[in-house]
This record gives sequence, structure tokens and C-alpha cells, in this order.
Amino acid sequence: MLKKTLFLIPFLFLIHSSVSAIERRTEQFSTEFGYLTLPLPYVIPGAGMGLGFLGGFNNVPFGSTETTLDLFAILITGDIGGGIVLATDVPVIPKFLLLDIGQGNFDKGSFRSYRDRRMSSDPDDYVISELSDTRFKFTRLTLTFFDRMLDVFTFGTNNKSTLSAVRDKDGDLIYEANQSFEGDSRSNGFQIDWTDDRTDPQKGLKLIYTNSDSPASTSDSPDYFVENYNITGYVPVLSYSTIALNWYRSGATVRRQGNTDLDYLIARETATCFSNCDTATIEVLAKNRQATNQYGSAGSLGGTERLRSYVGGRFSGAQVESRGIEFRWNLSDEKTAFDWYFIKDIRTGFQVAFFYEEGTVADSESDLWNEKRTSAGIGTRLVTGSGFVYRLDYATGKEGGSTIVIFDYPWGTFGQ
Repeated sequence: MLKKTLFLIPFLFLIHSSVSAIERRTEQFSTEFGYLTLPLPYVIPGAGMGLGFLGGFNNVPFGSTETTLDLFAILITGDIGGGIVLATDVPVIPKFLLLDIGQGNFDKGSFRSYRDRRMSSDPDDYVISELSDTRFKFTRLTLTFFDRMLDVFTFGTNNKSTLSAVRDKDGDLIYEANQSFEGDSRSNGFQIDWTDDRTDPQKGLKLIYTNSDSPASTSDSPDYFVENYNITGYVPVLSYSTIALNWYRSGATVRRQGNTDLDYLIARETATCFSNCDTATIEVLAKNRQATNQYGSAGSLGGTERLRSYVGGRFSGAQVESRGIEFRWNLSDEKTAFDWYFIKDIRTGFQVAFFYEEGTVADSESDLWNEKRTSAGIGTRLVTGSGFVYRLDYATGKEGGSTIVIFDYPWGTFGQ
């Protein structure tokens, strides 16, 4: 990791030389009220289809008292059923101590498990793990200083779920299972935000560091921790546009390996199956568990943040690295209020973005960049006074294209 950090010195010098001084452009504890309500139709292979409803409310006032409190709720109907409730930026001590808290409950869910987690893997070679009775809770406390230029935070989660079935990529049943999981995780870190605006930076530098502990949950599990470094530099161009450059590094350090005996792991996977047991699939899942027990797991590439043309979790490993560049052409920075029944806010910027990203994963640090994948694309961003950033991206890569709709800039971490 030290070699990677030294590699960044010329990059950091370039950013530093482009900005002689940093002054915040706007109030960093915005209390401008805004809201968004949307229907969210969904189709999830292996889980089902239905309709969700999103309600997001930024900077909710209490009577005549303005606050930084944000409230979000998602109600899900149909085959999945459930909901999510979040409260963020709760001002325990205004402008000093902030609390984020939330929980979610789902009757049903699913995620992809790729048979091979390497960069050279087949995009269609995966199974769908079907979950039932999924529950999660999370809490984050943040101490913030110097007009939000320094944050120190701690983040904890508790997750419960039951693996009920494994299906092929078309959603057809491979075998049924009944295996319950429960786990806690803890992350600590800090963010240095030396930019001219936390929500919509046009110049400066942002560094986010997190350390996540994954202690062994059983005698067969590995004991390891994961360090994440996320650095984004912003170079102002034209009158009020910017070029953003991002470098991300995540690595697992194993303190004690888990059980790597493949025959034992196959037997353990087999024991969870009670109907239509498929030997080949069980062996693949056991090999993935073997790799995690030996090297740990640091994260993945694909989805809404990095390598955006690939599906979420497409590539994963004990070592992850990516880098990207994005030109954010700001077409307008005029403040314009709008109220369209389902959305109310103040537009503070509208951007067209062009981006390029590349990334790599491996089980050993020395194997990083032996293979890589790239994404490129175009998107729009609507920046608002309440703190929402409405992002629409289209990204393309080796495995096709992907359209993304989300409410934040890319390259995020828990620190943001």
C-alpha cells in the first residue's frame, strides 16, 4: 500500500498547484428544505417484481426551526415486500456531532454470485442466491470540524438473512436451501474535504479513509480487516466547470485464515441443501468460500460508483484498485427554485459529464493490473440547494451498456 501512496504524490502536487487557496462557496450546513417522491418499479431475477415508492426529505424543519435532518423512506410492494427508513445528518450537537441511523426489512431478496471472481470471468457464469427474512440496521456518528473540512466517523451495521434457494441466471431453481446468516461489522475513518464546496466541488482535494474490521464469526471463518483509500482531485476549467480525477484502493489484510480445506467446504455447502442439490454449483460456491477464507474480501467493481458499465459486484477480490476521470461541464450555476408536486428544491447547477474509468481486482497485490476493464460514458447532474445531486449516466464497456439513475456523484464511500 505504501508504494501506491507514493505513486500518488505527483497527482496530489498537480491538484495542489492548481488551487492556491480554498474558500467555501456556499453554506456547508444547508437548511434549505427539499423533497422528492417517486414510484420505483422493479424486476429482480430470482426475487420477483413489483412497485416501490420513495420519499426523500432534506433539511426537515421543526416548526420555525431549521435543521439539517434528512429523512428517507422506501416502501416496497409485490413479490419482495418490505421497506427502508433512514435518518441522516441528525444534529445531535448542531454543526459538530451528527447521527445517521436506519433499518430495512425485506421478505425476499437476491444477489448474484459469480462462479469466478477474477477479471477474466464469464459475465454469464453466475448463480442467483435467493434470500428470505432479510433485516439490517446501521448507525453512524460523525464529528465534524472546520466548516466540514474534517470529519471523523464510526459506522456499524447488523445484518440477518436466510439463504432459501440458489437459481441459475434465468431464475430457474438449481437447489433449495435453508441457511441463516447474521453478522456485525464496524468501520472507522476520516474525511479531509479541502474543496470549495462539499456537495458540488469545483476545485480542491478530497481524501476519505476507512478501516473495516471483519472478525471471524465461526471457527471456519477468516479474521481480517479492510483498508479503503479514496482520493478525488478537482481542477477548475472554463468559467465554472471542473475536471474530477479519482483514485480508489481497497485491500484486505488477513490476520488468521479460515478453513481452506476444499473437501470440508464442499461438505459444508452440501449440508445446507435439502432439495435438488447440484454438485457442480455447490463446488463452485465452496471454491469461492475457500478464496475468501485464504485472502479475505475487500470489495467489488461494477454498479453505480466504479466501472459503471458493469453490473454491481461484477468483479471482486481481496485487492481492488480503480481510477477515473470525469469532465463536469457546468451549463448553469444560477439558483432557480422549482416545485413540480413530486419534487421541490432549488437548482444550483446543471451539468453534462463525460467520464472514463478503469479498474482491476486480484487476490494478491502483485497481480493487480495484470488484467483490467474500462468504462466510458456520458451523463447529467442536477445539483440542488438541499444537497441532492440527481445523476443520470449511460456507461458502456466490454460487456455492453448500463443506465444509472441515482442521487449522488460517483466514487462515493461511507465517508460522504
